[in-house]
Parts: sequence; structure tokens; C-alpha cells
Amino acid sequence: MQSSGNSGFQRRRLAILLTGALASAFAHADTVLDTVEVTARGNPDGEFVLPEAATPATLYRVDREAMRLFDTPGGSNPYTSVAEVPGVKVTPVDAWGLNNSQGGQKGMRVRGEVSTHGVSGTVEGLTLGGPGPGPGYLFLFDKENLRQVDFAQGAIAADRGGLFNTSGALDSKLRWPQAKAGGEIGLSLGSDGFQRAFLRADSGRLASGTAFFFSASHTQADKWRGHGEAPGDRENIELGISQHFGKLDIDVLYARNDQAQHNYRGLTYAEARDLSTYRRADYGVDPSRSDYYDFNRQKFRNEALLANIRYAFSGDTSLSFKPFYAREKGKYLYEGSTAQQVQEWLLDHSTYGATAEFASRLAGTEVKFGHSWTSTEPPGPPTTRKLYKIVGGKLVFQRWALLSEVTDRHEFHSTYFTALRQFDRLKLSGSLRYARETLPAITAYDASTTTGASWDVSADAAADRATPVAARSVDSRSFGRWLPQLGASYQLTPLVELRVNAGQTIGGPSFDAFNQTPPAGFTSQWYWDQLKPEIATAIDIGARIRHDRFYLDPTVYYSRSKNKGVSAYDPATNTVWSQNVGKTEAFGFQLAAGWSPTTTLQLVSALSYSRSRFVEDMQTVGGAVLPVEGKQLPDVPKWMANLGAIWRYQGFTVAPMAQYVGKRWASSNYDQRVPGYWLADLTASYGRQTGWGRWTATVGVMNLFDRKYIGQISTSEINVNAGNRIFFPGAPRTLFASLNLGF
Repeated sequence: MQSSGNSGFQRRRLAILLTGALASAFAHADTVLDTVEVTARGNPDGEFVLPEAATPATLYRVDREAMRLFDTPGGSNPYTSVAEVPGVKVTPVDAWGLNNSQGGQKGMRVRGEVSTHGVSGTVEGLTLGGPGPGPGYLFLFDKENLRQVDFAQGAIAADRGGLFNTSGALDSKLRWPQAKAGGEIGLSLGSDGFQRAFLRADSGRLASGTAFFFSASHTQADKWRGHGEAPGDRENIELGISQHFGKLDIDVLYARNDQAQHNYRGLTYAEARDLSTYRRADYGVDPSRSDYYDFNRQKFRNEALLANIRYAFSGDTSLSFKPFYAREKGKYLYEGSTAQQVQEWLLDHSTYGATAEFASRLAGTEVKFGHSWTSTEPPGPPTTRKLYKIVGGKLVFQRWALLSEVTDRHEFHSTYFTALRQFDRLKLSGSLRYARETLPAITAYDASTTTGASWDVSADAAADRATPVAARSVDSRSFGRWLPQLGASYQLTPLVELRVNAGQTIGGPSFDAFNQTPPAGFTSQWYWDQLKPEIATAIDIGARIRHDRFYLDPTVYYSRSKNKGVSAYDPATNTVWSQNVGKTEAFGFQLAAGWSPTTTLQLVSALSYSRSRFVEDMQTVGGAVLPVEGKQLPDVPKWMANLGAIWRYQGFTVAPMAQYVGKRWASSNYDQRVPGYWLADLTASYGRQTGWGRWTATVGVMNLFDRKYIGQISTSEINVNAGNRIFFPGAPRTLFASLNLGF
């Protein structure tokens, strides 16, 4: 029998060899394939999604095993990790979860609330991107490098804030360098040319107290409908370093993601009603038209550098400091308003900031004092767009469609305090956050004078030559808000805990107001001065019921929002524009449950009922009253459910999952009904432990019965236009297989 020392030496040697192989492999990245995920045995309590019992709040935790069994095999996108969490609707456009929807809506709703401007998420509590239309951090981290994903709903504790959290608070927890040397290798193949390769090497903890890892992946796939690739190439590298200095720990991680893909075209409502004909309809192949598939694509590079520096004064008291820097650079190319017009939306912005937190136990109470600062820059709202015309199948620069320059950055400050105290069976929690936002200052330029090839330069160069337009420019302004949260739980019996949690959350102002051209006598600053943050007041009441063989987590909730961003009529300007004037309320019920009838079988399920509705009528074009009071918001199903199973026997694992999404309405005048649908997925794997490590072979099928359905609806809270291309069909039956080795 090998000694543990020899085994550790072999793993370290293999890790070093693998690190060298990675550099060689990615020098020839065109030939690399990709993986699903190696994972340790998870969920020791037998739970699929772990409702967190350490807090009275509604908080779910998804571990690596749950992601392996039920997540999409694309290897990225934390949104798809929480798709089976109660109250969450995730509707990716592709089967792999790798498509980046253009604009701020990325395909996730929580209790009826849309994750606007693409900022629903943090990484280790840090907001790596501001409110913008790009992919942000969604594809920046391979899931093999995550240890879990947390998702909080309802009233959010002050230390889980993010920038905006009316749609919940999603936080990805990183898998930092491991104490033992080792690594992971994985290869995956699937329908529509899907290929993915992943490699990770861990050095283990060295004698110097240093540990590091390096990982890389390459992913590609064809679009499942139409022409083009999505992604054409996704290349990711991550490097993490950890250092112990006695009571001081320093973790640093760098991640970079390059991703190019062709866009999927939305369907009209008439097409969405006839999926037998239009399910695979997409952009065309005529290069003389703006709907040519190669004129509708995107390319981005996202990268981030972050650190977690912690000093432990004692076992109960510590001080942490988390600085970060992130940058996004890329573009969208998409059809314009005519058949021979194409627009190019340019994005190049940075985000940086830091969070400092002091944590201790005072008089038996766990307390935290912290401050976070995030500085970002638009787009969000858009700042630069080019306009092209099609000549002989080629794009020829025409002029700038939008030209502006950020003169003051978008700033966020959050000061918070939290406390948690256990009194025998009673647990009390409370927090208070002061959130202050400073809107950016933007100088707009006259785009109508930028015609001709000489203006086909960078945005900075064009701005240096262009004429500022005072009426379209805006100055910076600030506003702040106190956000309280209180929670309590009581252990009624050893098996039953009751809980209640209440507080306020904050949402984004209607940045799109900057895009509104002001009528005579008004300026963009007038629109800018009307902006307010959305504020929601929420309460959750629930229970946690635990038994050796089953668990139940029922929750009822109610929330009321004001200052919601909607496109509404303004009698002062006689126009319709995006304003923070909407008022809505939501109430519902959700349940997470699981049962282990035998030692080899687990059943898991989630159920959600949601009523998310307007509390007053709205005015639209010309001041016409839209009778929406009491009606469900667009794209919000009343019922959602999923039911899955995990069967394990002598190295075999079989995991089926069925999901139901109820009917929805896509328009606020209730003339665009989208039917509900059932989906079924199935994953089967076999794994063995060997002298080199554990290998796992997996096969799976998504949308097992090839259901035709509408998944994502890219709609606003007020949508009355039946001609919009906002409907995206879900992917058909999709097969995949993977082979993974962890050592």
C-alpha cells in the first residue's frame, strides 16, 4: 500500500506537470475541448438546495454537487445555478447558459422582479460590474472554481447588499487554492458542436505558507437555431494565490474571460404562437440586409483582480479588506431601424472599489461593521454607438448614432451594521445600511455632424472633435437611503423552527431616461433630476422542518415597491419616458422540500406561487390610461415548480429533474398570452476511485421530450407593443457527455 506521503508527492508532481501542460494547451487553444465539473460528495444532510438555518432570512445555498447534477453543462453563468431555487425563474436562450442577451435583462426573475441592468450578483460580496448592458461577471468564472452559490430573497441583510437587491442577492463563493496538491481535468461534448475543456492545477500548501492554483478552459458551440456560433470561442484563465502570515491571510485572484458569439433573434408574438413553423427562425444569410446573421454578433473581454485580506485578532474578532478592479471591453453589432442599417454599440468601462469589515462577538452578540465603495462608469446608460450602412454586403461607416463622454463616474457607498444574537431557542438578527448613490455626469455631443469616413475613429477621438450639446448633457447628483432589516427565529420543537424576516431593499433608477431626447423647453438634466431609487418593503414568514429523512421549508411573503422604473406618460413634456413612478406589490408562497425514502434515493422539489401586480393604473402614449391596477406584471407566471430525484448505487448516479413554468402575459394590456410548459432533464453518471484520483463519466439530455416553448421574454414592466421581437424559444432536446478526473 502506498504511503500518504508518496500519494501527496504524486499529486503534487501531477499538479506541476498539469500546470506546464496548461500553458502548452492554450498556446493551441483552437484544438482544446471542454468539461462539466469534478465535485466532491455534497449535501451531507441529504438536501438538494440548502436553506440556510443560521439566519432568520430566506437564504438558499447551492453546492458543487447540486450544480453538477442539475445545472447546465456550459460551465459558467451563476444564474443557471439557482434555477431550481424556489421563487426563481431563469430562462437562458441556449441550452448551455452561455448566451449573453444584449442589454440589461439577462433572463432571471425572482418573485416576479426582473434583474434589471444585469447587476444581480456579487463575487465574494464584491460587485465586479456596475449597471450595464454587457455580460459583466456572468461568464468570468468557471464553476469548477466555485465552492457554492448563495441566494437571498425578501429582506436582505445589510452585509449582502450589492448595488441593487430588490430582485434578491446572489453571491458566488470562490474555491480558493486548496491545502492539498491536486487538480482536475475534464472534457465535454454535446449537441450543436458543443465542446468544452477544463484544467485546474493546485500546488497545495507549501512550506512557505503559500498555495496557488491555475485553471484554464475553452468552450465553443454552434447556435441551435439559425447560423453562427454561441459562443464561437470562450477562453477563460484564472490564477489564485493564498498566503498565510500567522494571523494574517491574503487571498488574491485574477480572472479573464474572452467570449465571442452570434446573437439570437427574438420572435414576434405572431411567430411565437406558431413554434411549429418559427421555432428555429433566426437571422438570415443575405449580407445585403441588416438581419444578416454576421451583422448581429458580439465580442467581449471581461477581467477582474480581487483580494481578500483578513487579520484575526482572536477567534471571534477579525478585520477584512477586499479591494478589486474589473474591466469590460467589447461591442454589440445589431440590425438598425431599416433593412440597410446596422448599429455598433461600444462598451469600454472599468469598475473598482473595496469593502472593509470588522467582525466580532460582543456580549454574546455577533456584530459586523463595514463600508463598501464601488466606482463604475457607463454604459449604463449607453454612451457610444456607431451607425453603418450596407454597401455591397459590407458595412460602411455612416455617422455616430450616439456620442457622449463620462466626466464623473457612477459612485456607490454603503455603510452597514449587523447583529445576531442567540437567546436559548430564540435567535434575533438585525442590520442597518445607508446606501448612497451618485449618478454620473455625462457630456453629450452633436452626433448629426459626425458624418463621413473621417469620423470613423475611437469614441475619445470623436469626442475631441465633436460639439457638446448642453441640453443633452447631465451633471452628477446624489441621493441616499437608510435600509433597515429585522429577523427572528424560534426553535418551537427539535424538528420545527419558525421564522420571520422584514426590511427594505433598493433598486436602480431609470437610467434609460438619458436616452430620451428632450422636447423644446426641456433638457436631459430635467429628466436626470427626476430619477429616484426603487424602494421595496418586504416581509417573509416561514418555517424550517427537519427530520432524519425529510425536510420542509415553507415561506409566505409580501412586498410593496415604489419608484419602480416604467415607461409612462408625463403631462409636463407630453411624452412617454422611463420614470421611477411605478407602484407594485407582490405576495406569494414558496416551498423547498426533500425526502430520502431509502439510503440510495433522494427526492427534491420546489414550489412557488407568485402574485406580482400593479397597485394603480398607468398613463401611456398621449396620456391614455392603461388599466393595469391589480393585474399581474408581464412575464411573471403565477405557478412554478420542479421535482427531481437523485439515485446513487455502487458508483452510479441517476438524476432526473422536471420543471413547470405557468402561463404568462407579455403585454400590460393582456393581449399577448404565453402558455405554460413542462420540461424534463436527465443526467446519469458513473464514478470510480483509482490510485490517481476519482474519475466520473456523465451523460445527459436536456429537454428530454423536445418540448416547444417560449423561455425568455425580453419585456419591460409596461409593454403594449405586440410587434416587438421579445420572444425567445427555448432550446430543443440537447445531448451531452463528459469525462472528468479529479486527483
